[in-house]
Amino acid sequence: MFIKLKDSMLKNWPFLFLIAYSLGVFILAAKINLFRYNNFDLGKFDLGNMTQMIWNTTQGRFMYLTDYFGTNLPRWGMSHVDPIILLALPFFLIFKSPLTLIFFQLVIVTFSSLLIYAIAELEMKNKVLALLMGLAYLLYPAMGFVLAWTAFHGVTLAIPFFLGAFYLFEKMHHEQNFSKKRMFWFWILLVITMSGKEELPLFIFMLGLFILFFRNGVFKDIKSFISTKIAKLGLQMMVVSLLWFVLAFFVIIPTYSSARIAGYERFAQDLGIKADTDQDVGDENYFLRRYEELGNSYTEIATSLITNPSKAARVLFNGDKPENMRMTFDPLLYAPLLYPPLFVIAIPELVINYAITGGNVGTSEIFNHRISMIIPILFLASLYGINYVASLISSYSKLKRVYIAGVLCVVLVVSNLVLSYSYGNPIYLWFNQAVEKRLNRLAFARTIFEDSKEVLERDLEIGERFRLAEFERRDRECARAVIDFVPENASISGPDYLGAYLSMRETYAIFPALYNSADYVIVDVFSLKVVELLDLEQDVINKVVGNVLKDENYRLHTACGNLFIFERVGLHDKSDALPIQESFVFDEKVNLEIFEGLYVVDYSIPSEIVRGQTYNTQFTFIRKVDKPLDDYVVFTTFVNAETGEVYQLPNLPSFALSEPKTWSTGRYFAEINEVRFPEFVEPGTYKAFVGISNDIRTRSIYLGNVEVK
Repeated sequence: MFIKLKDSMLKNWPFLFLIAYSLGVFILAAKINLFRYNNFDLGKFDLGNMTQMIWNTTQGRFMYLTDYFGTNLPRWGMSHVDPIILLALPFFLIFKSPLTLIFFQLVIVTFSSLLIYAIAELEMKNKVLALLMGLAYLLYPAMGFVLAWTAFHGVTLAIPFFLGAFYLFEKMHHEQNFSKKRMFWFWILLVITMSGKEELPLFIFMLGLFILFFRNGVFKDIKSFISTKIAKLGLQMMVVSLLWFVLAFFVIIPTYSSARIAGYERFAQDLGIKADTDQDVGDENYFLRRYEELGNSYTEIATSLITNPSKAARVLFNGDKPENMRMTFDPLLYAPLLYPPLFVIAIPELVINYAITGGNVGTSEIFNHRISMIIPILFLASLYGINYVASLISSYSKLKRVYIAGVLCVVLVVSNLVLSYSYGNPIYLWFNQAVEKRLNRLAFARTIFEDSKEVLERDLEIGERFRLAEFERRDRECARAVIDFVPENASISGPDYLGAYLSMRETYAIFPALYNSADYVIVDVFSLKVVELLDLEQDVINKVVGNVLKDENYRLHTACGNLFIFERVGLHDKSDALPIQESFVFDEKVNLEIFEGLYVVDYSIPSEIVRGQTYNTQFTFIRKVDKPLDDYVVFTTFVNAETGEVYQLPNLPSFALSEPKTWSTGRYFAEINEVRFPEFVEPGTYKAFVGISNDIRTRSIYLGNVEVK
């Protein structure tokens, strides 16, 4: 028994080696995904949306989610049809977490390398060559990004099912065994693939064409050509996929777009902005206007691509698209072009990704999830192309096909390995550049000011000025405190980066959507996803934050770092006075310059703060010199006198109601801020500062000590 097992392992060592290597890739990719999730790099778009759809499905709301504008609607209302994501539902029922989706996809996509191996062994008749193709597949730079960087998407989930369908057909074709059982599973795999995204039926249509013309033999007339079993299968695939494609694009998406459009109009009304009909959010297909240079309808776009080659070339290869094309094909040494019958299957998706002209959106980069289904096509075309070229050279020389193919496969592996480092494949840079870069960018507010040790090492005088670290714009500890605090069933309007953690609820809108109706409004004054999407002015956000501050139904519950959590409590005892007031006359108590002619002339900070309780700080400012204060934010900093840990807050009234850049010279601006230290802040003596920052220059002045208990 042991001898037989040993012989089997020796015989199949390439397959076992690929399993082990795939497992190593899986472990690294899992660590990177976990790291990014814990650092709030995976937000509502798109992991939160995917999780919310599956969670809502378990609650009887089939694939519902909250869109950009606070509308709860089915997924196809946002112009995507990808029910394949429900394959993760059984696992989600056991482990209710966004990470369940990531790890589910990671397992099946990473180990799709075994399908590449099976197809290569079937075509090349050699296990070592199959191993080399499997290794090249996992080393491919774009695959590294798909596994480690793009979280969870239906189009990525479809990869192994397409490869499985292709392998099953090739096996049936090689063995000439099209049994009912095999055909049943073949169609199951095709249907699952088509459910990966609205345009994926085009892959099945093109595969049907490939089967019809390149697996059907040669016949004397059309009648005999289309009457074979293989021809009928190819034609059936083309008809079914075309019907699915038409149903998705011309029936399902337009039918449900009305909910999105109505939601956008309500959103615009709430914000007091014009519902711009020129925005693509008002179209039946949310993404159609990204191709506006080619036309305003599917027909116009397709016609323009076919009848106007010069315009098509200009659109497909403008900007950084040639570089993206190079990064897509260089690792493969353009081997997919060696076998056009398979390579053309990827053409529709390549055109969709490269034809975008509007919206400041890039879809052709190798780190974008939209490259997902292009990857298996490129490798299938490379595999068949290498085998074809090796057979051709062998027929004209004394060299054996397997040796020629072996050399080409080794070169392919080396090329992918080398360019993985050049192109920043996160899996293969995890232990050096990628980790260092990410950690440098992920410094959070609770840090130690190593460059300002004098703040800790001596007694300070009131008004002393320091160049402390700039105000941190994403505080991880505060974000975790918010997540733990918000009730499970509450509706939320909040920043994108909290959307994955807080996705298992009926409503999670990206602020400022639903700012006047959600149970909890989480304000991150620097989170501008919707503003950037609609090309709105920053003043719109400032105004909305001011409205929340003044709304009699909302009470500030917690302020932590850059996050302010307002709870909808209904009408309550709330002062009518705005928390920032302008005056011409004021009795100056102190004369402390912060920076750029901005002075503090009076202030009040509590001498003692109990964590979890709310206190007020008061500052009165004056601009004595007319220097520009554009983009400056006023913020308060508390530095633990013993450990150097920092707790920071932006001064919300001067952000939302009256920005420093609008303050007139010679006038006084009195600001009242609510301060509430969360429980995770260590007790002790804290040195208090007030300062301004614009991400380039930062200055803070010392105002005294506070005992935190």
